[in-house]
Amino acid sequence: MQPLKISAKNLGAVALEDFCPRCYWIKLKTNNKLPWQSFPGIFSSIDAYTKKCFHHIIDSKKIPNWMQQAGDIVGYEIPPHWSKNLYLDEKSGITLSGIPDDIWVRRDGTRMIPDAKTAMKSKTQDVLFPMYEIQEIVYSILIDKNASLCLVYMEPQTSQEEAGRAIIDRGFVMPFSGVVVPVENDKSKVRRCLSITRDIYELSKPPEGRQGCKNCESLNGIIELLK
Repeated sequence: MQPLKISAKNLGAVALEDFCPRCYWIKLKTNNKLPWQSFPGIFSSIDAYTKKCFHHIIDSKKIPNWMQQAGDIVGYEIPPHWSKNLYLDEKSGITLSGIPDDIWVRRDGTRMIPDAKTAMKSKTQDVLFPMYEIQEIVYSILIDKNASLCLVYMEPQTSQEEAGRAIIDRGFVMPFSGVVVPVENDKSKVRRCLSITRDIYELSKPPEGRQGCKNCESLNGIIELLK
């Protein structure tokens, strides 16, 4: 088998309801380095700020009610650098990588691995839950196979009432409400994703795309244009 490395997030795409084998094959073969893709820097800034807020809460020892849903949190650990956070799954020959947002430590010494999402917990986000679930389980494989897992939705509060309280001398602020959603640490789901990934990667030609896939339709249009 050819060596293959994949991140927790990219592996999670396999679990989505609208998963497209053809698009996945292209991403695997290009090492997920596709043109016309960008990740706005503001999201990295928000992620970093969210982690600082988590740490400030834990350091202050004043855990708010919403965070108590994750357990009796008394400390945190800094996740290792991605280069030191790899796991080779010998059965599939795939190396997993990824860095969790944070690692929380409970009073009894057990760990909780949270994954913060700057979004409302809505039906749209529920569609993405299978991907987030796989991502979280991979983190437990990389960090602590016995860790508890959760998603933390940091929901923006954007009502007119909140806007009226948000103005400060330097500009304005946006408050967030936290919602903790437990994730079951079922590693069999990762095994399924790894098996599908290996099968697709070994194909010499791309498989059929999912019917109705917008990316496939766009790609077909580009191919026709180039002809």
